[in-house]
Amino acid sequence: MAFSISSKKAAVAALFSFLVVTCVAGARPGNFSASDFTADPNWEAARATWRCLRNTNQYPFSSMTSCGNEPIFKDGKGCGSCYQIRCVNHPACSGNPETVIITDMNYYPVSKYHFDLSGTAFGAMAKPGQNDQLRHAGIIDIQFKRVPCNFPGLKVTFHVEEGSNPVYFAVLVEYEDGDGDVVQVDLMEANSQSWTPMRESWGSIWRLDSNHRLTAPFSLRITNESGKQLVASQVIPANWAPMAVYRSFVQYSS
Repeated sequence: MAFSISSKKAAVAALFSFLVVTCVAGARPGNFSASDFTADPNWEAARATWRCLRNTNQYPFSSMTSCGNEPIFKDGKGCGSCYQIRCVNHPACSGNPETVIITDMNYYPVSKYHFDLSGTAFGAMAKPGQNDQLRHAGIIDIQFKRVPCNFPGLKVTFHVEEGSNPVYFAVLVEYEDGDGDVVQVDLMEANSQSWTPMRESWGSIWRLDSNHRLTAPFSLRITNESGKQLVASQVIPANWAPMAVYRSFVQYSS
């Protein structure tokens, strides 16, 4: 049985839906040549595929999300980063930039930089009425550049992870404007004047293994890739609970 080129591309793209992992560390980058870079100094060349990413259809993601391979995901530190993307070299491409948020890791890139997009984000790069035609292309050439994140109306939020207890505390940091990359989180206990460094667990989750019972409320200090720091004073209350979400009153300026 014969298959068209577009059918083969679509089949290959579908395969990638099985080869991604949500916000985890430890991926190995592929080996690609420097010719993958575009001549435009503001944009770099990449390839894009698409799959169905779950639980990202609510604000602020609105399904405009993507998996990224290691140079994009950065061993977990790139989770939450924002990029503009635009597609090229396909008749259905609009050429207009769209912004996506990195939420997942892709272990099997097809190029030096590989965005495995949600179906919504992939289709958003198309001309009006041609999103399905573009998605049927399977694998396409795109260009991308890093841009600041902007979550209007939201402050930095902390999700206490399951398994946290009086001597072990883990927290997911969400909705940081600007870089979107958290490179360090520190914790200050109640009645303390010193910060204790937390360790990156995986993705945007940071943990503290303590040799004593931790005394809440906790203040959390986050540092982004640019070195800017924010302090969420006593954001974790004395009666904190695992799986609870605590919203701060602080945010990076855009």
